[in-house]
Amino acid sequence: MNKKEMCKVFKRIKKVKIAVLGDFCLDAYWEIDTLAAEISVETGLPTQPVREHRYSPGGAGNVAANLATLGVGEVHAFGVLGQDLFAQETCRILQQLSIQCEGLQYQKKEWQTCVYIKRIVAGKERNRIDFGNFNHLQTAVATGLLQSLQKKLPELDAVIINQQLVRGIHTRDFRRQLVALVEKNPQVTFITDSRDFGDDFHGTMRKINDREACILCGFELPVDSEISYDQAMAATKQLTQRWREMIFVTCGAAGVLIGDGGSVQEVPAEKISGPVDTVGAGDTLLAGLTAALAAGAAPVTAAKLGTLAAAVSVRKLYQCGAATPQEILQLLPE
Repeated sequence: MNKKEMCKVFKRIKKVKIAVLGDFCLDAYWEIDTLAAEISVETGLPTQPVREHRYSPGGAGNVAANLATLGVGEVHAFGVLGQDLFAQETCRILQQLSIQCEGLQYQKKEWQTCVYIKRIVAGKERNRIDFGNFNHLQTAVATGLLQSLQKKLPELDAVIINQQLVRGIHTRDFRRQLVALVEKNPQVTFITDSRDFGDDFHGTMRKINDREACILCGFELPVDSEISYDQAMAATKQLTQRWREMIFVTCGAAGVLIGDGGSVQEVPAEKISGPVDTVGAGDTLLAGLTAALAAGAAPVTAAKLGTLAAAVSVRKLYQCGAATPQEILQLLPE
């Protein structure tokens, strides 16, 4: 693929409308500088002064942000936030990216906006502080979320289903109702990225990493072991037959395997040198391939755009990176 061909894809991407339904989170980066530490009078312990703090969308929010950065015509957010200051910051950032937030629901009780606070000390990330691990989705809020999405579906080209949290929006009943909604709207492209419930999203395409795919297939995997090419290929074939929908299996530096029917196609990743930060790279790849699919690109072209976007993203350290069309085009020959 060259720049001219990719420019045509980006031109069509400007006209598509995509919704992201999922677990909207906030990534907080706190740069701690102990040079300004002092002993607390109240506790007798040294303080941890924050020199700088910054925030970016995580989970489904990062997927939506990547779609917006890629130039997608309309990006719509559907998820649940708490009634707290982190929800305000999440919405502020999304709206700055021109992401439409009318589909977001707010739950006052038993729900905190999911936040990952990442403390950076001397250039290294320390123990993370998390919010939102004890959430419980109320029935009325779930109903409102699905009704809001259903109302928007006739206008959409694609819906990305993000499942990041075990205790997020994707309860068993919510998943069941969502699948029924998918079945009633075959004109819309649905693609799911689910960490924990990959088997449940019938009727949708899937984006899944090689380790998650192997686990779903029952492979025995030692902790932190590398996934071999043969394992990834076997899992791709097995899940394609099980789900009877197209799947995109990401294999890190090895690229993407596309399973469709009885065949598997391979899309190599871009070669990368120097320091990398892979946090959020899967979201970037998912946004790229979905935007291209919604614009009518072939699956191989869509996967290629996803790998190019991820190659840009991982070079951006200490953040959930994103890729602009200009940055992606720089990786391609004339």
